[in-house]
Amino acid sequence: MTRTAHDDCLHVERIGGLGGFGLPGSRIRSSGELPLSQLSAADRKALDALFAHGPRKAAVMPDGFRYRITLTSAGDTKTTEAAEDQVPPAVRACVKDTLA
Repeated sequence: MTRTAHDDCLHVERIGGLGGFGLPGSRIRSSGELPLSQLSAADRKALDALFAHGPRKAAVMPDGFRYRITLTSAGDTKTTEAAEDQVPPAVRACVKDTLA
């Protein structure tokens, strides 16, 4: 996928879980990128709700995943965290695991 400087894009990191993905000392990184143009109206609305309250950290749940989502749009960058069940499926699906 080729992006231009004008594209609105999400960078998504999956953190936690039983293996502690993405945490200090983890050997597995789970991340992905997704242009906003690929999201449905419903998924975009769910993301807007996550960012509506400004930057925040998701509550840590034992063995649960949380997602750190960074939105880059019009030269502005915003980041928030959300529990797995709050993140739209299309956003979760862009995340791939790699060895660090």
